[in-house]
Amino acid sequence: MTDIATPVKNKSRKKTIITTIVGLVIMVAIFAVLFPHFADYKQALQQLAEMPSIWIAALVLAGIINIAVYPVTALAAIPHIGYRAAFVERQAGFLVSNIIPGGGAVAVGTQYGILARYGVSTASAAAAVSADAVWTYLLTLGFPSIAVVLLVIEGRSTAGFALAAGIGLAVVIVSLIVIIMTLRSEEGALRIARFAQRPVSAVYRRFKRNAPDLSSVLLEFHQHASAMVATRWRQLTITNLAAQLTPMLVLWCALAGLGAYPDPLTLVEIFAAYSVALLLTSFPITPGGLGTVDAALVALLVAFGVDSSTAIAADLVWRIVWFLPQLLVGLGAMGLYWWDRRKDADRVLV
Repeated sequence: MTDIATPVKNKSRKKTIITTIVGLVIMVAIFAVLFPHFADYKQALQQLAEMPSIWIAALVLAGIINIAVYPVTALAAIPHIGYRAAFVERQAGFLVSNIIPGGGAVAVGTQYGILARYGVSTASAAAAVSADAVWTYLLTLGFPSIAVVLLVIEGRSTAGFALAAGIGLAVVIVSLIVIIMTLRSEEGALRIARFAQRPVSAVYRRFKRNAPDLSSVLLEFHQHASAMVATRWRQLTITNLAAQLTPMLVLWCALAGLGAYPDPLTLVEIFAAYSVALLLTSFPITPGGLGTVDAALVALLVAFGVDSSTAIAADLVWRIVWFLPQLLVGLGAMGLYWWDRRKDADRVLV
């Protein structure tokens, strides 16, 4: 077993290193080569320096709200754990998933370990993490479709969004059907698994990977999450909406402070640009989508009528106020977790 495991482990480590290098190259290319073609960084920084004090205060408040709201999704799933435990679990998960390429699986393991430390059973932890992943997935895919509908109502052009939004909406509808059937009964879960196993296996074979056993995956989701979703779907929906939209609040404050809202941008256009950026964060080529997400966000803001230097300045503020502080808070959350573990160990020794 050791002889088999070692090459697999080495291959995984090699893949992580290669992915990290490629991601860093892309990130540097976007920030150091692509963005300077859009506008002068000095001009963007000058605009930041001239931002009114009231909007700087609004940005600080929006950043605090973003950090404070993020853990409430865990409270919606497991109310008895309390805000402190929810804060540690969610912020540590954010840190791990955003600093490691493909860190989602590592983040899930980290979240399980943290929840176990705070007395959450394995079944409840699996249900909470699964429910959070499902709601995040649905909102991330659904937001661009909602944005297109709102742009049409507003009379704006949707040429660049319609196809992607239509595909996203179709995926959301199919996903909802699958989730509802899976949660309703084990028979429904098995029926979906039998129907989807062959095409899923074909896709995985194309990428030279072993496909998961959908029967066991969907049955596990049914067993863990059905009771929680049935009783707490409203709380899960409201809290996940809040957690997904608070980073947009930061972006709105940045654009308003830089004079890009309410003219030339409308709130709907800000939501549309943000929803595409949010979608791209789900496929991070670089840690936290740094560079790739920023390039898409800047390009969309420019397409909606914002000048290049303002778009770049808004993106920089968004990253500085939303992303960077949450990473630092995640480090603090990991420190709290290790501190609590150490206190537990000292208590056992005594």
